[in-house]
Amino acid sequence: MDDTKFIIGMRDAFFNSLFEIARKDRNVIIITADNGAPSLDQFYEKLPGQYINVGIAEQQMIGMACGMAFEGKKVYTYAIAPFVTARVFEQNKLDVCAMNLPIVNLGVGAGYAYDIMGPSHHTVEDIAIMRTLPNLKIHSPADSITAAALAGITHRDRAPQYVRFDRSGIPNLYEGRKESFEDGLIEIRAGGDVCLISTGVMVHQALKVSDALKAVGIRAGVVDLHRIKPVNEEKLLGILERGRCAVTLEEHRLAGGLGSIVAELFADRGVSKSLLRIGQGDVFVFELGGRAEIWKKYGLDAESVTNRIRTWMDSPKRASV
Repeated sequence: MDDTKFIIGMRDAFFNSLFEIARKDRNVIIITADNGAPSLDQFYEKLPGQYINVGIAEQQMIGMACGMAFEGKKVYTYAIAPFVTARVFEQNKLDVCAMNLPIVNLGVGAGYAYDIMGPSHHTVEDIAIMRTLPNLKIHSPADSITAAALAGITHRDRAPQYVRFDRSGIPNLYEGRKESFEDGLIEIRAGGDVCLISTGVMVHQALKVSDALKAVGIRAGVVDLHRIKPVNEEKLLGILERGRCAVTLEEHRLAGGLGSIVAELFADRGVSKSLLRIGQGDVFVFELGGRAEIWKKYGLDAESVTNRIRTWMDSPKRASV
C-alpha cells in the first residue's frame, strides 16, 4: 500500500487560504481566464458573486480587473503564467502598474512546469519582463506552505503583485517550521563556503546540490528568495557576508532573471564577492521528454549543477575573497 503523503499544489493551497479570506472580505474578487482548479470550485459554488470566468480573454480580464479595482475591489486574476505576464504585458504596464491598482496576477506553471507544451507554455522570461514594471511586487514560492501564506500577504498589500506558482505538488520545505514569510527570503541552510540563492522549484534542486557538495567537503548554504521584487537587500547581504562566494540557480533565462538581480545588487552595493549564475541560456526549448530531461540537457539537474560549481570553485580564474 502506498502511504506517500498527498501534497497539495501551490495554486490550490493559495486558493484554499484565499477562500477563507474572501468569505470575510466580500471585496475580494477572483477572475479567471478559462482556467479551473479544484480549489476554485468553492468560490463559484459558495461565493458566486465574487467569481468570474471571462473565457480565453486575458487582456479583457485585466481590463475588467482594473475597473473593479477602481471601485474598491481587491482583484485576483488567474491563468497560466505566460498568459498573465507576456500576453498582457501592455495592460499590466499601463492599466495595473501605472495606476498602482491592488490587483494580484496569479500565474500557474512557472518555468518548465508545462514541459511538453513547448515555448507557448514555458515561462522562463516572466521575472525579467515583470520586474521592469514600477510598483509591482513579485512572489515566487518554493512550496505550498509559502503559497498559502501568500494569500494573506497579498491581501494585506495594496500594491500590484504577481505570484508565480509551480504546477504540481512538490515537497513542502517548511512543514513544522514557524515562518512568517514577510521578509521575502529564508536561509534554509547555512554554509560558509558558498551560498546557493534560488527561487521556486529550483530551491529543491539547490538543497540536493548542497547535499552533494557537503559529501565532498564544501559547505553550501541555501537561500530561498521567495520575493523576487523588492529583494530584501539587507538581509540577503547579511547572509552572503558569511560565505566566500555565491551561486544563483534558476529555471529561467539568465537574461534579466534571478542571477541578474543578484549581479545588479552586487554592482550597486559594491560587493566584490565572486558570483556564478546558473540558468537557462539564450535558446527556446522544443525538446520533449519531460521537465527532468530538459534540466539534464541544459545543465539544470542537480548533478550537472554540482559539477559546474565544483569546477568553478576550483578555477584559478575565480577571484578568492
